[in-house]
Amino acid sequence: MQTLIREIPPVTIARHMKPTPERFQHHEIVERNGVHRVVNTVHSMYEAGDIGDDEVSAADRWYREYLFATIGIVEEKPSDGRFREKGDVHTWMIGRGKCSVRISEIRERLGLCGHVRLEMMLAREMSFSAMARHLYPGLSEGRARMKVSAQCALLLEQLSYAYANMKNKI
Repeated sequence: MQTLIREIPPVTIARHMKPTPERFQHHEIVERNGVHRVVNTVHSMYEAGDIGDDEVSAADRWYREYLFATIGIVEEKPSDGRFREKGDVHTWMIGRGKCSVRISEIRERLGLCGHVRLEMMLAREMSFSAMARHLYPGLSEGRARMKVSAQCALLLEQLSYAYANMKNKI
């Protein structure tokens, strides 16, 4: 008797799975070791050597906390299954409030302009060119893009420092 479900080895699946043509049109995608990845601004700064591991970790943490604080979505890192968050709606809301406090504290430390750039870069995933067109419409694209790239690198360095030195580890 023939079964309806056929197991496909993971190597075969990874080889056949590729981003859709629409995804290729909207994002810059690179392939490394058979895995397709979307290149974002943080990744491009890291690859260029403008930022280090601490800044990448701070950006990832800010993005996760921003999502949880603003819309209540928890984007978890892959887990081996041993650790599960325990609690009920009340503990989740307390955690969401603490994330909101940290985001507000960072906004006060970095200023409104810094917060807007963080939102553009991390939450809205805008490219340097798109940010440059929005922030510096009167400058040439190359010059404006260079300014935005330098500002974002400095901002991520400050973000990393802010997380490392938060007074009340909320």
